Amino acid sequence: MFKKTLMALCLVIALAVSAYAESPLTSDQVERVFSAFEALETYTDQMDQEREQSGEMDADPFDPEMFSRECSLMFGYNTETRKIIEDHGFTYKTWPETAGRVMKAMAYLAMQSEGESGMEEMKEALAQIEADPNMSAEQKAAMKHHLQSAMSTVNTMMKAPEEDVKAVRPYFEKYANEQ
Repeated sequence: MFKKTLMALCLVIALAVSAYAESPLTSDQVERVFSAFEALETYTDQMDQEREQSGEMDADPFDPEMFSRECSLMFGYNTETRKIIEDHGFTYKTWPETAGRVMKAMAYLAMQSEGESGMEEMKEALAQIEADPNMSAEQKAAMKHHLQSAMSTVNTMMKAPEEDVKAVRPYFEKYANEQ
């Protein structure tokens, strides 16, 4: 009996966690994230400079959790950043998840809006590889494969949930142009 009750409790908790994790972003959350980012700008610039100088600025662009991890670093940077984030209604747990999802949706929208120029750059890079007289056919094939694989990986890793994209889209033009 105890075993069945424990199993049922675990199942309920697992379902609750997955339902929470997949709840769509609200416009209120998105607005509070952008408002917090505006208030954090001085600190994030300072944090980036310090990380760059110390050699810690090594975010992996192929890591799907990169945005959440960066937001977590913001929260723990100092007492001022923590206070700003908390004043916007977030905790050490909700800030990285929510802000990370907003940033990922923004990155996805940026990639979509720059799709044409990105494809052109990729075509140019492929043409340069093809035209390089110093590379063997095998090297060219390997380089092409590597470039295409990298682009495919970036597109896959930056794919944001459609509901998040819908929630962030109304804010994209305003905040993307401020960057």
